[in-house]
Amino acid sequence: MSRSAGVNALVLLWFGSALLTVAQVANQTPARPDYSKEAFVLEQSSDKFKFQNDGTSSRELIMQARVQSDAGVQQLGVLQFSYQSSSESFTVDYVRVRKPDGSLVVSPPDNFQDMPADVTRAAPFYSDIQEKHVAVKGLGPGDVLEYQVHWQRHKPLAPGQFWLQYNFAHDGIVLAEEVQVSVPRDRAIKMKTTVLKPTIRDDGPNRVYTWGNVSLGHSEEQKQKQEQQERIQQTARGQLPQPDMQLSTFQNWDEVGRWYANLQKDRVKPTPEIRAKAEKLTEGATDDVTKVRALYAFVSTHYRYIGIAFGTGLYQPHSAADVLENQYGDCKDKHTLFASLLNAVGISAFPALISSASDVDAEVPSPGQFDHVITVIPRSTGLLWLDTTAEVGPFSYLLSQLRDKRALVIPDDKPSELLTSPADPPFQALQTFHMDAKLSDTGVLEGKAEQTVRGDREVLLRAAFRAVSLPQWKELVQQLSFGAGFAGGAALWILAPTAIGPIGTIFKLLRISCQAGSLNLSPATRRFTKLTTCRLFRIE
Repeated sequence: MSRSAGVNALVLLWFGSALLTVAQVANQTPARPDYSKEAFVLEQSSDKFKFQNDGTSSRELIMQARVQSDAGVQQLGVLQFSYQSSSESFTVDYVRVRKPDGSLVVSPPDNFQDMPADVTRAAPFYSDIQEKHVAVKGLGPGDVLEYQVHWQRHKPLAPGQFWLQYNFAHDGIVLAEEVQVSVPRDRAIKMKTTVLKPTIRDDGPNRVYTWGNVSLGHSEEQKQKQEQQERIQQTARGQLPQPDMQLSTFQNWDEVGRWYANLQKDRVKPTPEIRAKAEKLTEGATDDVTKVRALYAFVSTHYRYIGIAFGTGLYQPHSAADVLENQYGDCKDKHTLFASLLNAVGISAFPALISSASDVDAEVPSPGQFDHVITVIPRSTGLLWLDTTAEVGPFSYLLSQLRDKRALVIPDDKPSELLTSPADPPFQALQTFHMDAKLSDTGVLEGKAEQTVRGDREVLLRAAFRAVSLPQWKELVQQLSFGAGFAGGAALWILAPTAIGPIGTIFKLLRISCQAGSLNLSPATRRFTKLTTCRLFRIE
């Protein structure tokens, strides 16, 4: 239901100098902005949402864009709209091109095509998102593209509740953007806007919030690059800014927690198959920590993670028994299986909803703020946080995007609450490189090189080796050697990759070693040019 489109609101305030007379001000004509070099100019955008008390809703989007170049034709020549096929319908009211002479070219229904979104093709059991593609007929430079589409949600994601996150346009030229949200007038909502304030009016039984926005300029090229780099860093750290506007009918976080707890309660109950598997995996374990480690290793490394963000498709997890049989799942599925196995051996485990993109805004309780589910286990010393989706993450390790984040922890026996995840990994980061070698009089370096890694880099390396087949390890290690400083003409050859330890052994340090190798030292460049032999390559 949210729409990302970029637009910084620009407000021009001009306090005329006291030295200017009224006549002088009146005679001044402000320079008209020149947008002729833009690929297209969005002349009008109207986005209207209407919510009902039962959680159903509608959305109407009207756009008018002036195309000014072939680049604009390429960008707008095929329109794409996404919708959730199981819970909402989507309709194209019209797509038309207004020519400079005033004539209209209407795109016929034959130009409309339904197809599954990329995320649905990758994981059809985890997402119901479809896309409507519209090939715009007769579009060329100088034309005005006009279209109107609407969505109708007939099955609420949470009966009796609704929520919305929205970003106004922050990039490109937008002459007029209007966003309108209509809600039942007597319905209590939580709302927060960060950049624009709405006008509010009552329309019969509804209360209507309206935002107006414009975007009339571009940042300088250097500033654009800086902003892009900052955005990349924010994404990597999981610290993207909050949406420009958020609203929700959930009045507190416990309401959100109870909603999700009801979705998963029947799916997490241990079945006879789950109990039998849990008993087998924990056979011989004498304490709870050993049992948790055994079950964590099993779910982490033996069950393929389907990378579908929480809320992108369906909110309800599959049953633990189904996940056990399928041997794959998304984040909520892997948590459900893990928690069910733990419950089968008498260990309590709770879901924790968290965001890998940004921190949670505590003022607006909403499922829309989360994109991931992890596991929390209560212990006498505090909470144990675990995430099985990394597959090769060490025990109690959270990816950097999930650390020091507010998460909604949903216990069975008390109200749900926002708690902060651990700020640091459960161990000290470690990275060592050791080489034991001798340089001969002829310029040949022979010996053993060994690298030991613990921490974020370790997980990246484990994931990299896990993702490629054994014959490709040679190329991967060669790339790693370049990154370690064997640049220039250096090349790494893996002749006999034997005695390779399991990359999924997540409770040990990652150690990469190459024994009995040799490097030729070039007399001309004084640089090592080739690792000619490597009889033993080992990963532990």
